[in-house]
Amino acid sequence: SRSGKRNFRKWNLNYTRIFSTRLPVSSKAHSVRLSNNSPLLWRPYTQEKTASPAVRIKSAKGPYLYAENGQRIIDGISSWWLITHGHCMPEIVDAIQGQAATLDQVTFADFTHEPAEQLAELLIEITPPELTKVFLSDNGSTAVEVALKIALQSCAQSGQTRRKQFVAFERAYHGDTVGAMSVSGSSAYNRPYQRTLFDVIRCKHPTRSDAPIEEWVKDFENVMAREHRTVAGVIVEPLVQGAGGFIVWPEMAMTRIADLCRHYEVNLIFDEVMTGFGRTGRLFAMDRLSVTPDILCLSKGLTGGSLPLAATLVTRKIYDSFFSSEKSRMLFHGHSFTGNPISCAAAVANIRLFAKGNMRRKWEEIQTINIDQIKVLGSKVPLSDARVCGTIAAFEFDSKEKDYLAIDQTQLASEALSEGLFIRPMGTTFYLMLPYRVSAETQRTAWEILLKVLVN
Repeated sequence: SRSGKRNFRKWNLNYTRIFSTRLPVSSKAHSVRLSNNSPLLWRPYTQEKTASPAVRIKSAKGPYLYAENGQRIIDGISSWWLITHGHCMPEIVDAIQGQAATLDQVTFADFTHEPAEQLAELLIEITPPELTKVFLSDNGSTAVEVALKIALQSCAQSGQTRRKQFVAFERAYHGDTVGAMSVSGSSAYNRPYQRTLFDVIRCKHPTRSDAPIEEWVKDFENVMAREHRTVAGVIVEPLVQGAGGFIVWPEMAMTRIADLCRHYEVNLIFDEVMTGFGRTGRLFAMDRLSVTPDILCLSKGLTGGSLPLAATLVTRKIYDSFFSSEKSRMLFHGHSFTGNPISCAAAVANIRLFAKGNMRRKWEEIQTINIDQIKVLGSKVPLSDARVCGTIAAFEFDSKEKDYLAIDQTQLASEALSEGLFIRPMGTTFYLMLPYRVSAETQRTAWEILLKVLVN
């Protein structure tokens, strides 16, 4: 049509003008286009119309973020639970730079490379011996998605064709892809997409960290007794539910869940995307439980928070159900960036850092300060269900609104940021999860800022 041709010519002129003109990086126009009010950027989990202007970060080091306006900000949530040792760790930076100059990317379906092989060896070394194969992907949601597909296909290829369902838990959060949302608890995260999600068998969970376990463990026992013949897998965040509110599960209950999965020969899937790499005071939450899953999902802290990468580990038994001369039995999953060499090199450097120094002692020091400081906070502000697990500290703040979308929390987070602490409360749940290379002084400063904000 004429209007279509006119629109194309207009677009083509704009395209030519933009790419034939070199704009100076420091120009006012460039700065405005990349600001919070720009129509170009759409940030995650953010209502752009009402959000406060975004602080532009220039650099980061250790536990700190450095803004362009000169402000130094304590990264109180390890940049969405990603940063392990600290921002811009020299060993990880060197690994990234060195690998980027050698091999940046290659199709992993047809080739392999040293960083991926080294990473697989390290992951097999630091996880239980029953886990023998590593499938690489690029984020936590995908690690879970891969786990679900592996469980379903493995059951079908092992003659267990009735096993097509998953058992999951209320308040769980496993990611933002369709499969991951399906096995997550119903919440603000996935409510708009409910009509698209597949059905799962959902079990009760502890309503708070100190809740009695008998009722919801019995609920799980009843579900497994009734449904185990149709269940392809049970998926759970071991020990701590993350985005569901940092609910700490009793270790005995987790052990009981694992025992029942073994009894009924149902695949146990551990989502350690958040808990992995030290968050619970051990390298993995399963180390505290002495439980080995059939499938393990890892991401977030895998590269120390520097680059996107994920891994799904499985037992030999599961892998053997795919290992065949029939091509139709392969795992039909892959991504363009699967096994990216730069990300793998970062992960290798990050994991090797855990062997340097006494990380177990450092996690215990962080936990001790968190316990002391949360007691001080509790004596001065109305909080409830205070809990500490390794480097994670969380509590419920008794505000007027109880929903994830509560405006009170947004305002309090903004006040904390102005004081030099980045937090991102989830509804009434406030938490701190600092990088491990944090000094005791900086850790206490974070708690002092929290106290100041909540008291006021």
